[in-house]
Amino acid sequence: MKGSLLIVFASKHGYVKRYVDILGNALGCDAVPADKLRGEMLGGYDKILFIGSVRGGSLSGYKNIADFVDAIYEKLVVCGVGMLPNGKDKAERIKSANISVAYEKFIPVFYAQGGFDMDELSRTEKMSITMMVRQIKASSVIGIDGTAMLNAVKTPIDEVKKANIQPLIDYLDGKAVDEQLYSPPEITDPDERQRFFEELEKAASAPENKKRALKKKLKSK
Repeated sequence: MKGSLLIVFASKHGYVKRYVDILGNALGCDAVPADKLRGEMLGGYDKILFIGSVRGGSLSGYKNIADFVDAIYEKLVVCGVGMLPNGKDKAERIKSANISVAYEKFIPVFYAQGGFDMDELSRTEKMSITMMVRQIKASSVIGIDGTAMLNAVKTPIDEVKKANIQPLIDYLDGKAVDEQLYSPPEITDPDERQRFFEELEKAASAPENKKRALKKKLKSK
């Protein structure tokens, strides 16, 4: 592991915590639950990894680190753990749904398949899954993810294994990673970063009708 790493994690049903253990064994690093995080903990590390479970696109526990992103975005890496099979599209959805327009172009995002067991869920979670299953079954075409969800509801799955998190391990270890395996940062050049924030500042101070157009432009760049 090149440089020091802190893992901030939010594990609801244990799958994320097991990945944290795998990462710790592979890289040798510190870890703290997201709900125990304090701002002063973030200063002494070269990299910060946030890893949390994904439910309906939302990354659990991310709110605990969101207030510090403006200070750590250059060293922040994010990973979501969900029930569906690995795929770059999952990482891109996590980035779009959870990371603000100001920082999503700078933060690499990964995804790893975890596990799913209906018996572990709360009543509210079960109701939400039941509604999703109904929507999937009502679709004219059921895709790969839909099929995976229907199967998982019937039979519990557990896909927590080092192979599923290896691209993240390699990235944190300073190794090259195929960009098809994660959502890489779009801006790494310091001059381009400065121009981006200058345009973002203009968007923030613009009249509301121009503000929407400018933010849309920045998001699509």
